[in-house]
Amino acid sequence: MLTKKKIYKNKKLEAAAPLLLRTAAFLVLFILLSGIIGPRIISHGLVNKYGFQIYGGGGKSLLFGVIVLLILVYRKGLDIKFRAWEKLNIGWLIIAVISALGAWNCIGILIAGKGAIGTQILTNLYIIASIAFIAIGTFGLDNIKLFYKKYSKELIMSFLLCIAFYGFIYIVYKLWGILALIVLHSVKWLLNETDISASIVPPRTLVLSKFGIEVAKYCSGIESIALFSGLYAIFAILDWNKFNHRKLAYTFPIAVVILFGLNIIRIFVLIIGGYYINPQIAFSLFHTYAGMVFFIIYSGLFWGICYKWLLVRKNQIS
Repeated sequence: MLTKKKIYKNKKLEAAAPLLLRTAAFLVLFILLSGIIGPRIISHGLVNKYGFQIYGGGGKSLLFGVIVLLILVYRKGLDIKFRAWEKLNIGWLIIAVISALGAWNCIGILIAGKGAIGTQILTNLYIIASIAFIAIGTFGLDNIKLFYKKYSKELIMSFLLCIAFYGFIYIVYKLWGILALIVLHSVKWLLNETDISASIVPPRTLVLSKFGIEVAKYCSGIESIALFSGLYAIFAILDWNKFNHRKLAYTFPIAVVILFGLNIIRIFVLIIGGYYINPQIAFSLFHTYAGMVFFIIYSGLFWGICYKWLLVRKNQIS
């Protein structure tokens, strides 16, 4: 028999379902866009040119802000009725595709070394516009306006935390070199254990018989660790009076170590896929937001399993 508390939670989840579905659609399309544009920028050595360097930390900060917003809205309760998807939404998504194609074409011009300052600015505008149009297409313009009226405080708070996280992630980026070396040697050991010959070319290149790949910032695990740490802090602050502080303290480092270990396995699996199927798989997925999918799955499982366990038990309350 369902208790009143469970019924209440079920109603909250049911009310939040339209927002969750639209958010999932946005994230899928956002990750798809980054998976197409990102490798093209990185593979041609443009990642630190023309302003493209902002998108690495910017994308992770956007993900962080979206998740924080969902948490805040869910806790407050979603009591607005979203309009259903319409044909107009498809139109916005078509415009997003056109913007992405514009960015692709401009990147090609930059690769050829023919891009003037106007092309550089236009490329970034196309990328930002495609993300904006994806958001409008998945959520709907009317729904965005309605949502802002009801949850302006939560939006502002999420935006500020998004900016704060952007600063935080660039601070922790300084640690990526150490983590990358651990990943490099761990993956080499795993490959050798599976009878795949692998050697290391300094500073961080792993060479196999079919291809070589650099274990750099994007596969060091630092971004997933930063995202997990940020969300862990958000949950700790929001539910400080509910959590067992001792459990909260020692669970965090254990969870981070497990996350880092799973990231090593993720990189290993990508290389195995590249080795036995297509080397391009390993290269492309190394430099996309595939790590974001991995992080979302891990975080969802962690909080789904550990949230109740972290709570103070009734017999612990004095």
